[in-house]
Amino acid sequence: MTTRRTHIVGAGIAGLSAALAVTREGGEAVLYEASPRPGGRCRTVQPPDGFAHDNGTHVLFAANWHTVRLLKAVNARDRWIEPERQGLPVYDLRTGAMRRIGLSPWSWLRPSRRPIGLGIADLSCMMRLAFPSQDCAVASIIGDRPIMDSFISPLTMAVLNTPPAIASAKRLAPVLRRLLWPRAGRLLVARNGLSDDLIQPAVETLQARGVPLLAGQRLRHLVTHGERAIGLSLTDRTVALGPEDQVILALPPYEIGRLLPRLPVPQRFEAILNVHFRLPGFEKPRFSGLLGALSQWVLVRREHVSVTISAADAMMQASTTEIAASVWREIAPVLRELGLAASADDLPEAHVVKEKRATIRQAALPLPQPPVRPLANLALAGDWIGTLPATIESAVMSGEEAVLALQNAPPSGASHARSSSHRREDAA
Repeated sequence: MTTRRTHIVGAGIAGLSAALAVTREGGEAVLYEASPRPGGRCRTVQPPDGFAHDNGTHVLFAANWHTVRLLKAVNARDRWIEPERQGLPVYDLRTGAMRRIGLSPWSWLRPSRRPIGLGIADLSCMMRLAFPSQDCAVASIIGDRPIMDSFISPLTMAVLNTPPAIASAKRLAPVLRRLLWPRAGRLLVARNGLSDDLIQPAVETLQARGVPLLAGQRLRHLVTHGERAIGLSLTDRTVALGPEDQVILALPPYEIGRLLPRLPVPQRFEAILNVHFRLPGFEKPRFSGLLGALSQWVLVRREHVSVTISAADAMMQASTTEIAASVWREIAPVLRELGLAASADDLPEAHVVKEKRATIRQAALPLPQPPVRPLANLALAGDWIGTLPATIESAVMSGEEAVLALQNAPPSGASHARSSSHRREDAA
């Protein structure tokens, strides 16, 4: 009897999720990763100077059920903590005021946790945004109401990494619907960092299941015959695929476009800018938002502070020195409010990380999407696949669904129906 092996190219969150799904019931998998380490965008960066930090301020909602289930499967759920149990601290740079905001409508029963300017009419607008009749820009539904500045715009930028003036209401809607669940809006942060609390536990679980992870292996060319993949041409080897072997490409859209040029893939992207400052922080992480600033999110860890600016195309040409100084001036008062000694005139050591193609542009426009299973024995995975926001949760789901698509494939040699790119809207 021929053994079926699943070859997974890309060891980011989607690829790790796919490998865990394949091996959950005893299946056999091999992981290939182009970079020296797994994790993709969700990993801890280890520069030569020893200033280690996550590549960004990644957080989870408690309603990210697929990701929470993955964390439990790799015995890492207890490593993700809720840093702001009393509501998210939000600092308004224009007024110098800090206010705690609840992220779920249930928390708004307490007036002190309501977003600034929230009124009865806003609830109607938000329900239309959560259940849009057609796709349109987020801003076109909310307009210039105060709730746009104090809640909807920051949420849109965080989830879709796309300005609300063009961001897709249909893509944001599943998140808003999930936030209607009690306690769904709780924010979770990796206690020690993404590699320690997400990537390494997943890799160790896969190693225990006998899954090899081959780093430094970029897929140069996909060998196909008819409607099947028959070989993988990698950096220093060519892997011939057996008749029962399957392939999952957990890669960004531009890599899929290179390997399978006939497939439609998204062509437009949004940047994310992250700035990391080395300074003593807190034993447990703290997380805060900003209003009236370029900076949007501040994550304070034990030995550094990380700042994220979403949809940051306009800042990509600025020098790293200019960016670090501007961001530090914005966050210094926030850090003082949180209890740290921070002077706007005393700039600490900083690392600036520019991600020019961090996510696809999730605008209210038709978005090219390939089928999940474009070949009989090959499926695609990635946070950009389908109609959900491109998040960690979407990446986890895509890996699981790629495995399902292959499990439901017709027998070898039979014709196959191309899988739809539609995905369940059951994730925040």
